[in-house]
Amino acid sequence: MGAPGCDDAPIVTIPLGPTPRDVTLIMPYYENPQFLAQQIVGWHKLPRELTRHLSVIIVDDASPVMGAENVMKAAFEHGTLSARLYRIEVDVRWNWLAARNIGAYHARTQWVMFTDMDHILLERTLRTLVYGQHSKGTIYRFSRIGSKTHPHPNSWFMTKEMYWRVGGYDEALSGHYGTDGEYRRRCAATAPIRIMDVPLELHEHEGDSSTTHYKRKQPEDAAVKGLIRARRPGWRPRTLSFPYIEVKL
Repeated sequence: MGAPGCDDAPIVTIPLGPTPRDVTLIMPYYENPQFLAQQIVGWHKLPRELTRHLSVIIVDDASPVMGAENVMKAAFEHGTLSARLYRIEVDVRWNWLAARNIGAYHARTQWVMFTDMDHILLERTLRTLVYGQHSKGTIYRFSRIGSKTHPHPNSWFMTKEMYWRVGGYDEALSGHYGTDGEYRRRCAATAPIRIMDVPLELHEHEGDSSTTHYKRKQPEDAAVKGLIRARRPGWRPRTLSFPYIEVKL
């Protein structure tokens, strides 16, 4: 499910400037307590010069057993990093689409970053996000360490305004695996895409870093193509359609 102009986008080096910007990291969560705890330890080890400009939004995709609440409360009780937690109240397979929309809706910064639980934000990458001279009219992707796949198909950096100009993720496709290509095509149709030469570190299938509760590429997932073909002129993505709450930390 590639996207011309997106998957083959140019790789660029972003020059750094003197003025920092605030960034919100948005990350879906589903039964990942161990790796979330590992992520938090890593965030707290990053230089305060950078993390003072970083806010984190975790959206728990209705984890039925090991929710994010206890991990988040324990880890951020005495921390200096800004963090918020939201929880979707209905358990629908592969509903990271709604999780990302919720995170984008509640982000308080102009710039937002999206990635999955199994990708780690490195110091040099965060430095580029905070101090980089990015264009508001461009959508950015990341290189990756630890995988032959280049870049990660669902990690993004853009303005919040750009995210909603693309339309957000279409929650009509929730419940199906393999929907990220549809979003990439809309990104490519909306703005120039550039792949930054700063990487994310992949930890796929390490411990509970990846979702294993649902099987991938099931027969029912083929329905995605039909749902996309059924769209009519004037169609807009369905967003913020699932009930959710903010969990106070």
